[in-house]
Amino acid sequence: MNGRERIQAFLNGEPIDKLPLMPVLMLFCGLSLAASIHADEPCRAPLDVVTPQVPDRLCRVTLDQQELGGEIDRRIQNLVSQNYMAIDLDGKWLNHFCSRTDREGQSHVYYGIGKVFDAGSLFAVYTGDQKVAARTQYIIDRLVKSRDADGYLGFWNVEPENRQDHINWILHEQEYINLAFVRNYRCTGNPQSLAHAKIMGDYILQTFPTPQNPCYDAGQICTAGLPEGMLELYRVTGDQRYFDFAADVPHGNNRGEVQLASLRTWEQDFSHLPCHVYVMLARCYAQTELYRLSGEEHLLNMSQFMRNELLKQGEGGMLVTGSCSEGEHFTYNQNGRGDIGESCVTAYMLRWIDSLMRLEGDMRYGDLLERTIYNALLAANSPDGRWIRYFTPFTGDRQYDTRDYFCCCGNYRRAVAELPQKVYYRTPEGGIALNLFSNSKKSFDVNGQNVTIQQQTTYPNDGDVELTFSTQDQKPVAFAFQFRTPRWCEKIALQVNDEAPVTIVPLDQELGCYVLNRTWQNGDVVKISMPMAWRLLRGRAVQDGRVVLLRGPIVYCIGKDQNAELLDKKCPEPRNLVIDPASIAELVRDDSIRPNGLKVVAKAWLNQDCTGEQVAVTLTEFIDPSGQDVYFCVPNLTDTSPLRLTDDEIVSRPNEFVNAHVLKAFYGPKGDGRARSRVRNPG
Repeated sequence: MNGRERIQAFLNGEPIDKLPLMPVLMLFCGLSLAASIHADEPCRAPLDVVTPQVPDRLCRVTLDQQELGGEIDRRIQNLVSQNYMAIDLDGKWLNHFCSRTDREGQSHVYYGIGKVFDAGSLFAVYTGDQKVAARTQYIIDRLVKSRDADGYLGFWNVEPENRQDHINWILHEQEYINLAFVRNYRCTGNPQSLAHAKIMGDYILQTFPTPQNPCYDAGQICTAGLPEGMLELYRVTGDQRYFDFAADVPHGNNRGEVQLASLRTWEQDFSHLPCHVYVMLARCYAQTELYRLSGEEHLLNMSQFMRNELLKQGEGGMLVTGSCSEGEHFTYNQNGRGDIGESCVTAYMLRWIDSLMRLEGDMRYGDLLERTIYNALLAANSPDGRWIRYFTPFTGDRQYDTRDYFCCCGNYRRAVAELPQKVYYRTPEGGIALNLFSNSKKSFDVNGQNVTIQQQTTYPNDGDVELTFSTQDQKPVAFAFQFRTPRWCEKIALQVNDEAPVTIVPLDQELGCYVLNRTWQNGDVVKISMPMAWRLLRGRAVQDGRVVLLRGPIVYCIGKDQNAELLDKKCPEPRNLVIDPASIAELVRDDSIRPNGLKVVAKAWLNQDCTGEQVAVTLTEFIDPSGQDVYFCVPNLTDTSPLRLTDDEIVSRPNEFVNAHVLKAFYGPKGDGRARSRVRNPG
């Protein structure tokens, strides 16, 4: 039997005694993922049996460790080796499921094993490492062994009427276990994983409180990933029951998270609690998935409303780091101290924004993606990859969550594991789109011909990117190649081979990208130069009158480690420093935070009137674990030369992005800010 014959035998359920299971699964990983970029169906997801009603305008492409390099690859590898492969799976997770205990009046206990092996399936595909795949399979095997005959999985003993499911958060475990089984099936093609997903899904269908089965108050149950998992199960099975459940069954903890509503009926503003951003973004994401399957346009209403409230100019809830939330809830106040930027929010921000970008084909969403990735996401992980944060404030101390389990650690792993899906995309016509700039080498099937693009760059250290196109048998290939034109850059210089350079103004690009529609020759070289000038962004709400320093997508902060003596003896509140923009010096390499990391030294006054001594202040990248603040003062907000002062480009969306009929429903017929005026800050 050759490799493909063994795979087919495995899928058919035939014995394959002479070939170990894990190598079979790893081989199938490559085959199934390659199918997603076939020339005839560049947007078809592997193993889907349901055709979406609404096709994506940009379609996922997944890179593996051999194809992706740069800072993104380094961070993924760190997380895999120092976290996923190091955590105590038995003690922190699996022993609780295999050795259940009585609930004894407890509530709000959560471990999050589904999120762990959901990420593990992607890590196995990315690395191609059998040890990573075996670790993921170990989780599955022990979980399945602990499962009851009726499908129950949980860490509490069964109670009358399955009450244990509905005391948070057993169902939250089950919904992500269901999702993770489907993901494992997509990654491996293992029919056993699909069978496990169906058992989990069917158990939820049988036990979840519905109007027909009012066994418990559905408004008290945490259900963040419930419809997402059911829709994924529907995609790979075509079983209408899963679709109907996701679309029409009311769900949501209306005591502390989100309205009790079905995906089809959910619409709420932020005028009163609960408005838990993680769960709301998870629901927005699930609505985009349901929209793909049903074509019901009203399912995008909440995404459009959420996008507007996050990104509207002058008062949006998005933080400069690319995340949001205070105390896990929606807020407009721009406070950076305390329980800020929940990692679950960051993870679902990336998932939801990516979904909108794929639906709309608008690569301006990529500006927010990279801001979130390089700041909020990566700052939530220790430099060595071992520890993860629940919250990542930008004012005051940041703490790591040393439990390893619970929601944010799990969602963080999932978000990082999905990063290789956000570099390149395909168009339905077979074109190629570049979103994230990173060293990489990826081959694509274009009209039946192989095209390889090699990307060379030191991004995000600088904005120079060189792309080399190689074609099969050196034959020319005609297709459209597009790349994101980030709005942090005022002008981009583009040159193809020795042709005359072209100047691109990002703000003039309607969909946030520039398209090269041409016949590509073997060896063609595209050079993209995006000068990374320092810029200051105006603070909003409680940060009004202050500024934050950025270079490209990177936010810079004032950290303890580089400014210990200054903060200890002269300036305990770094946000009160008055930094001289003219003193922002040349970048200095700093490997203490990351390999080839950067920092800059500036001069600042301790007094608001800019008198007395000037002190040296070191500003480091936001991922600095000792970061204390990103906002500070400047002598004159009307003149910050030689640095440019501007509003934050990611919250200055053009008016055409606002769907008028949607906003009318939320703000009233005169657009008088009805929802906005009633907002009160949680807590």
